[in-house]
Amino acid sequence: MKYLIAGLPLLPILAFSQTFELEKIIVGSKRGIEEDVYTGEVDSINDFVGAGNEKVIDELRQLPAVSISQSGAPGQQATIFIRGSEARHVLVLIDGVRVNDPSNTDKFFNSALLNVGDIEKIEVLKGSQTLLYGSEAMGGVVNIITKKGSSKDSVRIYSGFSRGVELDNTLFIGDSVLHAYLYHEKSEGVSAARKGDEKDGFENKGVTLNYSRRFSDSFEGEWTYKLLDQFVETDTLDFVTSVPVDAIGDYSKSIQQIFSQKLKKASDNYEFSYLLGANKVDRSNKSFGTVNGFEAIEYTNELHWTRKEENGSWLIGVENLSEKFEQSGVDEKFAGLTSLLFIRDARQADWFWQYGARGSYHTQFEGVFAPSAGLGRFFDKHRFAFNYQRGFKSPTLYQLYGPDFGAFKVGNKDLAPETNDYFDLNYRYQRLIDLSVFYSRVDDFIEYDASAGYINSIFLETYGVEASSEFAVGNNVLRPGIFLAHYHIPNDREALRKPSQKATFSYERKVNDMQRLVLDWVWSGKTFDSVGGELVELSPYDVLNLHYEIRQGDAIFNGGFENLLGKSYQQVYGYNSQPFTVYLKMKFNY
Repeated sequence: MKYLIAGLPLLPILAFSQTFELEKIIVGSKRGIEEDVYTGEVDSINDFVGAGNEKVIDELRQLPAVSISQSGAPGQQATIFIRGSEARHVLVLIDGVRVNDPSNTDKFFNSALLNVGDIEKIEVLKGSQTLLYGSEAMGGVVNIITKKGSSKDSVRIYSGFSRGVELDNTLFIGDSVLHAYLYHEKSEGVSAARKGDEKDGFENKGVTLNYSRRFSDSFEGEWTYKLLDQFVETDTLDFVTSVPVDAIGDYSKSIQQIFSQKLKKASDNYEFSYLLGANKVDRSNKSFGTVNGFEAIEYTNELHWTRKEENGSWLIGVENLSEKFEQSGVDEKFAGLTSLLFIRDARQADWFWQYGARGSYHTQFEGVFAPSAGLGRFFDKHRFAFNYQRGFKSPTLYQLYGPDFGAFKVGNKDLAPETNDYFDLNYRYQRLIDLSVFYSRVDDFIEYDASAGYINSIFLETYGVEASSEFAVGNNVLRPGIFLAHYHIPNDREALRKPSQKATFSYERKVNDMQRLVLDWVWSGKTFDSVGGELVELSPYDVLNLHYEIRQGDAIFNGGFENLLGKSYQQVYGYNSQPFTVYLKMKFNY
């Protein structure tokens, strides 16, 4: 078993982009722009009481524009959709490092077992974000910022669908901070197959190490290493019916290692930042008695220069992504993507705007140009903004070089990148009303054809509206939200595994200074799936969760009910869902 940390001395020592003092800052790993003058749309999560299973997706699914598709109960594979995008068009970052899995077919991130224990904040950027983040970001970005330390150490134990323990410790040494987070959890689970009897459990363990140092008032650095070690028992598809059935002994195992090294040099009117990141995945699956192994690594190098002016700033950047991939019986493959970008943001009186462009060159295909522009204005407490971005998604190494399977073709070296044009119009009135109308068209859509392998084929249009609100009545806070979308695909085809309608509602009551109650409800409209080439419709469903928190001195107690009404539903055809679950969590600071 190979570990990335053993090779760290071979990596260049310089690297870093800003991660300090996020507060009201969005796009925290890239640029410091206040949310009020950002023409795009972003949601921030920094309170994780709703994560009953301690999972990131428990919090994300409470956002109106975010849908989660999970092939079974907690622990089974889960993907993220933002405003009707494809899962592969959503980029996930941890401390600025791209963590989408370069070893899988579409290079999406399996978010099933990502815990919230070491997370300080999650930013969800909606719509195309290619200008700042490049490939994989044309549907949106989930930007995760981990904790860099705490004044008190802590231990947390919990029991529910899974049982786990977490340790969080910080050591302060002069101008340096060393932070360590370790966790281990295990679950007997339930059958992944909806009609199965065999339980499919999981074991999830890992560590996060952060070291940060302020060398001077203008120069600071940070190093992060994160290990995710995940083992999940799985079921498989019946060859005749294409419906999942029990498969004793089948599993999915993944070891993902994430390393980032960052440096930032700043003055009153400029800033240099450099990020070096590595994302290494060793993955294996056992199915029908055969074990298949996959190994991939992606390196990120980003150098950004920011010039600050009275009314805004300029950003100029040079970025390079390089990735390697191999699987059982296939030689190692390589691809690289180099980009130049510039961004200008400014505010003058009640007007604010951003514009910029990214030019990219891929080792496999010709260059891609991605411009962006946004304009907004304040009218007293009302805020209007318009945003346009052109995005792209590079083909994965598997799509380019995947081996043929018998008579079925797979890899296609002639694939072009997927591209999209994205527009949204946003209105906000304080926090009381937040409304967006959006449109996206994806061209050169990549899909699989058995006779030709992966091909550029259809286009996909998505348009719709998202609305949310937050208001307080005494000690009560209410947060309703709604998402409505329409998908247009040629030949009257249906979009798969993502709803056209979704509604959310959260109710929080502060009982007193030490206790609070949180009730969250999610309703998802009908979705479609494909089974053996045939289209099937999945019924709407809703899930109700109840959480209660008590703080007593240095102790925090959380308890509650997941799927309180015991609803049975499907996000993927033939796969199970989380049953009614009671959980209890206890955290002790020391």
